[in-house]
Amino acid sequence: MRLFPALLLAACFSLPVMADSLEAEPASAEAIQATPGQQPSIYRFGATYEFTNTANVDDCQQLCNTRSACLAWSYIAALDEGASRCELKRGVGKVERNPLATSGLSSRHEDRHQPVLEVQEELQGGSDFASPPSDKPEPLTAPDPS
Repeated sequence: MRLFPALLLAACFSLPVMADSLEAEPASAEAIQATPGQQPSIYRFGATYEFTNTANVDDCQQLCNTRSACLAWSYIAALDEGASRCELKRGVGKVERNPLATSGLSSRHEDRHQPVLEVQEELQGGSDFASPPSDKPEPLTAPDPS
């Protein structure tokens, strides 16, 4: 009777190992690498001004690139029997992780919304002193309180 609980416990611990068996197909290199201008698993909030159903993410990206008002786009893949959705946005908005979404910026506006690294003059190094010390410091005097 003591053998049954031990076998049951061993079976429970081996289930995760069997789920990651070597027979599973590895992800293709095409699926891992994103198309330039696309941010997989990212949804952009923004001023959505138009939405439509597109066949795939590339069509959504191309649609945004043809519209002058479009700054960013988000494509949400279909779940179950639903339809996919392409959202065109007037703003770049905040981003959020979403495994069904792919987002990007319009190729015409992409350079304006990329972070720019600016090195401030004070951070470039140099002297730690505001001015060189003088040989003869002036004595400190307190003002007369009367």
